[in-house]
Amino acid sequence: MPVSEHQKLPRLGSEVRFGDGITAGRIRALHHDGFVVIRGKKRVRKLVFPYTSIAVVGNRIVTLRDSKADILEKSLQNMSQEKEGTSKKQFIREIDDHLAFDNLDRAERVARITLYLISKRLSASAKKQLKRNLPSGIRSLWATVEQPGMGQYFNMSDFLVPIKKQGRLQTMEEAFVAAREVFSALKRIMSTVEAMEISRSLPRGIQEIWESAA
Repeated sequence: MPVSEHQKLPRLGSEVRFGDGITAGRIRALHHDGFVVIRGKKRVRKLVFPYTSIAVVGNRIVTLRDSKADILEKSLQNMSQEKEGTSKKQFIREIDDHLAFDNLDRAERVARITLYLISKRLSASAKKQLKRNLPSGIRSLWATVEQPGMGQYFNMSDFLVPIKKQGRLQTMEEAFVAAREVFSALKRIMSTVEAMEISRSLPRGIQEIWESAA
């Protein structure tokens, strides 16, 4: 909801506190419908709040209406709803948009081969965990490519060559980018903990692609 005419705007650099007094961070950006708070130094986190979440705007301190626990709970609920609402079509279209294919069939081929190769690499327990946490639409796509057995070893070339071929890509660099975009689309519907578990199951080269994904 956009800020109303009568609502006092917070200032850049102001400290933001949850309703229970716990510090959330400092305001680093103001937008039309909300503001961005950055917290942490070594492990930086970005939080986005609507202006309607503000209880009081002081001189250099902004206090939110809800406690930290309430806000985190709402955030998890929203994430769960958005995640379950992600369909196979949306997943493929997102990959297609980021790779600028303008060809959904081509994007789906890239997604399928990437998921197929990952399923060959992950352990049985990691595959089970991934499948359980995927939205139903993506779970059906995973089911069509999932391979049985324990984690198989393959190097970067073994991983990228099939993607290059299926995606009709010109170079290994393009295959790297394509795999990264599939990983990015996956990570956007995963929690941080789930993504870290997958990362630990990957060999170093492929782990680099996973970690570089947004």
